[in-house]
Amino acid sequence: MKGHFKFAVLTALLFASAGIFGIASNANADVIDEPGSAGSIKQVNSGNVLKDYDEEALNTVNNDTPQGNTSKKYTKYDLDPSGYNYSNSYSTISGSSQSNTFKTKWFLPDGFNVSNLQHGNFQSVTMDDEGNVYFVESNGTNTNQGAIVKFNMAKLQQLGVNSDVLALWKAFDYFNPYTTDGEAHNQEYEDAYNQMKGSFDQIKTLTNTLNQNKSWQNNQSNWQQNAQKWYYYWKNKKTKNQKIVKSAKYSYASKQKAKKVVKQATAKMATWMKSYQGHKAKVANYNKKITSIQNQINTYQSQVDAVKAQNPEMFKYVDIAQTAQLSPEVDIGHGQTLAFNPQNKHIYLAEDNTLTDLKSRDDNNTVLEMDPNTLKPIREYNFKMYHGDSANLQLHTLTFDKDGNAYWGRKYGKGYILFYGRLDENGVSFAASQNMVGNRGGSTNQGMSYNPQNDRVYFVSDDILTSIPAEKVRNSNFTADDIHYQAFDSKREFESLTFDQDGYGYLLALWPPELMQSTAPLN
Repeated sequence: MKGHFKFAVLTALLFASAGIFGIASNANADVIDEPGSAGSIKQVNSGNVLKDYDEEALNTVNNDTPQGNTSKKYTKYDLDPSGYNYSNSYSTISGSSQSNTFKTKWFLPDGFNVSNLQHGNFQSVTMDDEGNVYFVESNGTNTNQGAIVKFNMAKLQQLGVNSDVLALWKAFDYFNPYTTDGEAHNQEYEDAYNQMKGSFDQIKTLTNTLNQNKSWQNNQSNWQQNAQKWYYYWKNKKTKNQKIVKSAKYSYASKQKAKKVVKQATAKMATWMKSYQGHKAKVANYNKKITSIQNQINTYQSQVDAVKAQNPEMFKYVDIAQTAQLSPEVDIGHGQTLAFNPQNKHIYLAEDNTLTDLKSRDDNNTVLEMDPNTLKPIREYNFKMYHGDSANLQLHTLTFDKDGNAYWGRKYGKGYILFYGRLDENGVSFAASQNMVGNRGGSTNQGMSYNPQNDRVYFVSDDILTSIPAEKVRNSNFTADDIHYQAFDSKREFESLTFDQDGYGYLLALWPPELMQSTAPLN
């Protein structure tokens, strides 16, 4: 196991050297090309997928909501790279359905070094059911381009990121190829890598040899155990038949038959003992070989460790940055719709390139479906959502419940209309819930999310989160008492919300970009 762990570390370092951070003289190309291109994407054309509705015929639920920030004016500040940066803490205010607090978990970097357009413009966040978190990083307004980055939260915790709110920010800022210091740090890493490359190559070769010898040893061990099993099988059979031979209660014929079995068992025991001893000797020989190979690996690893010891800060940031997995650069639209579908385990992103509805009935909504393991596109869904005589609605929010039902929402007057349906490989369809929220507490429609712990869907606006039971959205029977609120007075821009399996909320806020975690599950 020790050798295998070192090989895992080696692989990460080799990946870093290939250019995920970018090398100063060619940073842009290296970083963008690292994840590969999106390639050809399967297209699914579904036509009109919306069951039309009449706003005036919807049942307006007259709810009493607290107010979030409706001014669209925000408190903004920059992190101080040379000073102390305090974490933030925002507690719910009067009118909220529970007492809860969001606290800074991580400050996010200016970007994950995908593009020189990066400026900390993270538009949405989602989590899967295996402890991975995904962010959409936008290249900026009017570019409609960006990337998705994935982190395993357990790995980040092992690296101490949860005990330092600036750890992620520091790691990617350290290797930012679009700054003078970042260029220098990339060159320092390149120089260090060149010092370690010979040792890396030896460790890789020896680790392959080590694993092969362990596999062969395992075969010998299994054969040794099999020989032991059959030895004792025949030993027990011999003992049983020896008792028959010596007993007076058995007939002459039975005793003669038992004598033959004893003779056969004696021969079999000798054969299996010889096999057992032979495999045992080979296992011992492999132990010597494995120990020798491991000692060689340790020698080369000590050479790697000696280089790393010359700059421990840099390699600490290498370890953190290497936890990132990047998607190809893709059309992200406005970027606020990143969503995980628990039913098929895929992630989705609507490519809404304008903030309005579609201009004509010939235009399509386009939603990208991606494999969360590779972050490569699987298919694109193209569909229309006709409303009334001329409108073609555009998707700007999206979430999925545990059964794969899809939800999105839009503002209407002072209220909010929720839609439900399906969006997967089996088809696309949507309908409006016949109940609409009469009063919303915010002016912006930032996103939607689903809490797997309490089966509620949330819509996000600045300084207020509003939620309704998912089943009652589909059944069109929610009341004012079913609507819950978490309202705040942070004056921050609330971009997106996601949940872990225990119902704790994770809030993406700007500026500076940060991921915040609730101190208790949201109700």
